[in-house]
Amino acid sequence: MANKRRKAREAALQILYMLERGKPQKETDAIVRYWEHDWVVESDCHLCKEDCKDRDKPKSRFSEPVNRQAESAFTRQLVDGVRKNSVKIDQEISRNSHNWKLNRMSFIDRNILRIAVFEILSCDEIPLKVSINEAIEIAKTYGDKNSAPFINGILDQIR
Repeated sequence: MANKRRKAREAALQILYMLERGKPQKETDAIVRYWEHDWVVESDCHLCKEDCKDRDKPKSRFSEPVNRQAESAFTRQLVDGVRKNSVKIDQEISRNSHNWKLNRMSFIDRNILRIAVFEILSCDEIPLKVSINEAIEIAKTYGDKNSAPFINGILDQIR
C-alpha cells in the first residue's frame, strides 16, 4: 500500500508529465485538472488487457480514500519546486548522467529524476535514502523495465 507521500509523488509525476507534453500549458490548470478528475477510463490505462470486460467503465485511479489536502500540499511543493528550480535540477542530472543527454531520456524517467533531485537538494526533512527508494519504486510502476536501474544509477552518482 502506497503511503500519502508516494501518492503525492505519483501525482507530481503525472502533473509534470502533462506540463512537459504541453497539455495543459499552465501549471495551475494541470494541478486543478489532475485533482478534479480522479478517474480514468480503463481503455486508457496501461494495465488494462485487451479482453477486459470493464474497458470503458470509469474507475477511480485511487484504490482507497484519499486525503487530498495532505497529498495536494506535498504534490504542489514538488511541482512548484521542480518548476522553479528546473535549471539547477537539470544541470545536476546532466552532470551525473554519463552518456545520456536529458532530452534523450523518457518523459517519465526524466521527471522521476527531477522530483527526486528536488527532494535531495531542497527537502532536508526527507532522508536521502527515502527520496532515492521512492524514485526507484515509482520507476518500477510507471517506467519501463530499465527505468529503475537507470534512475538508481544516476541518483547514486548524485548522492
